[in-house]
Amino acid sequence: MSIYIGTAAVDLSWPQRAEHYHRTIGRSAYMSYEDGWAYGMWFLGNSWAVKSQYYGGYPQGYLKRVRALFPDKDNVLHLFSGRANVAEFPGDTCDCNETLNPDFVADAHTLEDVPIERYDLILADPPYSAEDADHYGTPCVSRNKVVQALSERMRPGAHLAWLDQAQPMYRKALLKPEAAIGIVRSTMHRYRCLLIWRRL
Repeated sequence: MSIYIGTAAVDLSWPQRAEHYHRTIGRSAYMSYEDGWAYGMWFLGNSWAVKSQYYGGYPQGYLKRVRALFPDKDNVLHLFSGRANVAEFPGDTCDCNETLNPDFVADAHTLEDVPIERYDLILADPPYSAEDADHYGTPCVSRNKVVQALSERMRPGAHLAWLDQAQPMYRKALLKPEAAIGIVRSTMHRYRCLLIWRRL
């Protein structure tokens, strides 16, 4: 879903994204926009299950909500994909673990042979801690290096949606922060934040 001015497609504005989100998710959905900043709080329910049955996989309902925010995005990359259920939000997958059969096997710090320029939305859900990395059998991730590698190659207007417990450093000349959304699950789960930047 894009807005057309003449023959050129223009991304949806954040008020339009928030409205589409409310229509799709329902009246319990909390998303707002004020003073150039989108924000919200998503309560993803009491289920402990992860649909993919993969440690650290996207929580249930997460991809449905992200897709409701970005109905105009057709070229999506799931970075640190694990066993992402791409039926919920179609896109390519990228992981360093080739046994998971991602579309691209790559180190997220360099993203060699991954056509980053192709995508208009990149969904990133990195390991949050050394303990999490141990579960995956991978080294810890340098958030700053990954964001740098992405931002240098993303096409203008593309969005990076980063789900994490810490905000990476980024270059303001390349990325503009546009949204912050708190992610709350059931008891004894960690709080997370979905940070969304647009490539300038």
